[in-house]
Amino acid sequence: MLASVPAAAQQPVFSLTNLIILGVVVAVVYPLQKKLRETVSRRRLERWAEEDRQAELERQKHDAPPPSDDEPS
Repeated sequence: MLASVPAAAQQPVFSLTNLIILGVVVAVVYPLQKKLRETVSRRRLERWAEEDRQAELERQKHDAPPPSDDEPS
């Protein structure tokens, strides 16, 4: 175990292989993350619009005057 410590210290931190691996990971993860964010954002906006619509219906229901018996039919 101790014999490998000096050998590890001689290896470069950024090798071409590590850079290629990082590039592949970014090329795969970034588009997936972007698509996930767009989907979540769209669903959130749809949910908010539905909640606003429901709240407006409730407001209209509560603001409407009660039916009067005096009005002719």
